Amino acid sequence: MFWLAIKTLFHERGRLIITLTGIIFSTVLTIIQVSMYLGMMGNATSVIRNTDADIWVASRNIQNFDFANPFPEERINKVKALPDVLWAEKIILTWGFLKLADGGQEQVQIIGFNPDSGIGGPWRMIAGSMTDVKGGRYMIIDRTAEQRIGKLEPGTIWELNEIRFKLVGLSEGIKSFTTSPVVFMSYDQTRNFFKGFVQTNQTSYIAAKLKDKGKIRDAAAALKASMKDNDVFTREGFIYKTVMYWTVQTGMGMSFFLTAILALIVGGAIVGQTIYANTMEHLKEFGTLKALGAKNSDIYKVIFSQVSISAVIGFAAGSSMILLMKNGFEKAGVSLYLSPALFLALFFLVLLTCFLSAYFSVKKIRTLDPVMVFKS
Repeated sequence: MFWLAIKTLFHERGRLIITLTGIIFSTVLTIIQVSMYLGMMGNATSVIRNTDADIWVASRNIQNFDFANPFPEERINKVKALPDVLWAEKIILTWGFLKLADGGQEQVQIIGFNPDSGIGGPWRMIAGSMTDVKGGRYMIIDRTAEQRIGKLEPGTIWELNEIRFKLVGLSEGIKSFTTSPVVFMSYDQTRNFFKGFVQTNQTSYIAAKLKDKGKIRDAAAALKASMKDNDVFTREGFIYKTVMYWTVQTGMGMSFFLTAILALIVGGAIVGQTIYANTMEHLKEFGTLKALGAKNSDIYKVIFSQVSISAVIGFAAGSSMILLMKNGFEKAGVSLYLSPALFLALFFLVLLTCFLSAYFSVKKIRTLDPVMVFKS
């Protein structure tokens, strides 16, 4: 039956092309939407995920990582006083304007961290070291910012909020959800030179590491009880909070998934229509097979084999197109999260959609009376 499926499928090449076009369109659009969403959520939580902290203390009613509000930095003493805490560090997150060579300005996200511990700092350096920001007006900028602000070379001087800073290092692959370039500098420099944005003796976050990971929830609960003016999150809880904000509260996640679902529906409709047309065209042949003793399940194998072959070829072509376009998306500043697990999951989703689209063809065969062959 498999060879019969191949023969009938490739006999009508025009219909096969239409079927493959529908699957390719569905595959490309679905992968782009899902991988873009995952990439953006990865950017939104990148600092949290790459900071070796078990607990995060933030301002009350914070919505996500990028929208930090200041609170007294002395509250770090309450965190350090907890017996289970191994260390605790303050992190400042604020915003500024970087002056460009052409006289324009670009808004940037500024993260102030302790260069001695590296907590909250860049985790992937391609030039310089994170400790180079110590002791002066020094900063590190992620290389992805070149798309927005121009060529970045260590040793050059940049004006940030009308204050001159020396670029001492470049990080790589660190993006914010807002797509604003990310600037790292020492905690003290951030607090001292951005007093209009960060008041004296205030911080944005306290990140803490515990001695025993098994006590994370207990420690978080204890801190919540003693710091009622702050929100306290576990690492996973803060990631979830940030993702849910961008996904649900802004409606962004729904728009991405709605587009992906529509792509699957359109692709499935095209596959269903062409497979059904192919079934109707060979209805007499299928009736003859049933008259000769073939079971419905045998003919179902033909239909589902056609669907499977179409799905494999179409998905492979669509996936190849995505991989070829990946660099172009990244150069345009669009993050795509692509992994073998994602491709595998979406393949089965596309395959399931194609199988469902064959419902009417299967229904037609199930009700087909082989006597009709002899009536014509």
